[in-house]
Formats: sequence, structure tokens, C-alpha cells
Amino acid sequence: MNAIERLDECINELNSVNESELSINEMDLLKFLRGQIIKSKSLLEIFSKSVNEKRWDDVLSSTFQLLQRANSIFGYLVQPTILSLVSKSKLSAIIENVIDSLAFAISEMIVVLKQNNKMIGIDSITVNIASNPPSVSVSVVIKGG
Repeated sequence: MNAIERLDECINELNSVNESELSINEMDLLKFLRGQIIKSKSLLEIFSKSVNEKRWDDVLSSTFQLLQRANSIFGYLVQPTILSLVSKSKLSAIIENVIDSLAFAISEMIVVLKQNNKMIGIDSITVNIASNPPSVSVSVVIKGG
């Protein structure tokens, strides 16, 4: 999955930041993002493995967990104190890459769900993207069994 590679790049960028040049708040933000992106990458790996093994319950579970994690990151980043910090931070370019990579990961997961909808038992998938506060919501209708 391309999204795993993109999250790897984010992790490398986050790990390459010289923490001695950051404020305490920026260091906290860096630690938060690093932990969340590592967990997100792990969920993507579970997702990919589950698709390959056709374990559809795990595919859905990892999708929803990643969505929740991405939405919590998006929500965290738009808190007024964090938003003002981010706009002037040395981390701003990295944060933009994190947001783009998470959005890419979600879209890649949705495409995979759509491609396998019959095998999973999905009747329909609806994606809603909100800008304020930023969030992605996915509605999945599963056929009755």
C-alpha cells in the first residue's frame, strides 16, 4: 500500500526533527504526532494483511480504528492553542504532510473496501468530509446475513 510508505516518510520526518530547537509545546506536539502516526501505520499494516488474508471483519475494524485516530489528530491540531503554535512552528510542513498522508491512507482504504464490497458484504459506502472541525466520516451499510 502506498499509504504505508507515506506514513513511513512521515515517521522519518518526525524522527529527524532536532528536539533541542523546539519549544516544550512543540516537543509535546512532536511526541503526540509521532506516536499517533506509528499507531496509524500499524493499523494500515493490519488492514493490508487482513485484505490479503480475506479477513473482512479485521479489514473493517482497522478501517474504523484508523478513521477514529485520524479524526482525533485532526481535532487535536485545530484546537486554538495548537493551531496558533502550528502556524508559526518549524513543524508546520511536517504537520501538513501528516494530514495529507492520513487523508491519503483513508482514501486508499475506502478504495480497497469499494473494490471488495461484494466479498465483505457491503451494500454501500458514503464518505463525508467536513472542514470545520476537520473530520472524515464513513458510513458503511452491510447487507443482512
